[in-house]
Amino acid sequence: MRANKANLEINLLRTFVTGVQLGSFSQAAQQIGRTQSAISLQIKRLEQITGVRLLEKQGRGLILSPTGETLYRYALRILDMNDEVVATLRSQDVAGETRLGIPPDVAEICLPKVLMRLAHTHPEMLVEARVDRNRKLIEDLVAKALDIAVVWRNEQQVDNDDSALHYRDISAYTTDWIGARATRLVPGAPVPLVLMGAPCMFRDRAIAALDAAGIPWRLAFTSTSLTGIWAAVEAGIGITARTALGRPRGVHPVYNLPSGTPLPATLGTVRLRAIMRSDMPSATARFVIELLSVLDSQLTGPPDDEGSA
Repeated sequence: MRANKANLEINLLRTFVTGVQLGSFSQAAQQIGRTQSAISLQIKRLEQITGVRLLEKQGRGLILSPTGETLYRYALRILDMNDEVVATLRSQDVAGETRLGIPPDVAEICLPKVLMRLAHTHPEMLVEARVDRNRKLIEDLVAKALDIAVVWRNEQQVDNDDSALHYRDISAYTTDWIGARATRLVPGAPVPLVLMGAPCMFRDRAIAALDAAGIPWRLAFTSTSLTGIWAAVEAGIGITARTALGRPRGVHPVYNLPSGTPLPATLGTVRLRAIMRSDMPSATARFVIELLSVLDSQLTGPPDDEGSA
């Protein structure tokens, strides 16, 4: 008689992977739309099914156990296969062209994977992808040069009630001060900032927060490239204000100045929002639904974490 085989539930694996990738199961609860206690029960259920401990305490936080690391690697493959199968089965009769606009940080994290997945599951749909900053993407969308734009929005920001457009929030992320071990913050000196050129939501937030706190600052480095921003931060030129999306492993959140003065903790939350034209052809509209599903599944990114405008 064969022993009963354990079945790994997709929703449990998705919660586990999301928590690991965000580096926080409380953030995973927010993103998934469940309570912290519900997430804890899902992890406990996963441990019961596998018969192993997946997480270990480290200081005040949790890290993956060796068996948790193994499950994480398998879970990524299982979820990828699950999502690909579902997308393929839904892809019948979807053909045409979709013009997608996406911000730099999201593009760097997941655009190649998203396009590769969609090319496999929807071979008859031609995707034209454009990487640019918020303002330009929205201008192109209004001008009907794009079908869908993924843009950063302030948590409380409300877009105009335009009947020609549809809106869907994808994910919310906290904004952090981020620096590197090599960052040289001199006591009493203005805080060196590494920021995108204006206009930029994260730039505005950083400057407004420091001004409100009466903390002097200086622009140490500006760039129109997010890659340039991360390179400057990793080199220790200064600190930046971004989400953890796409954050390189060589940088980390910064909470205090050398004097012990805390940096302003009021940088708040930002949202990724998809804005779509309501007059898209039906095939394009169906494809956009799948595109957003694939994008959402990729967006939490490796434990590096969150960022661009």
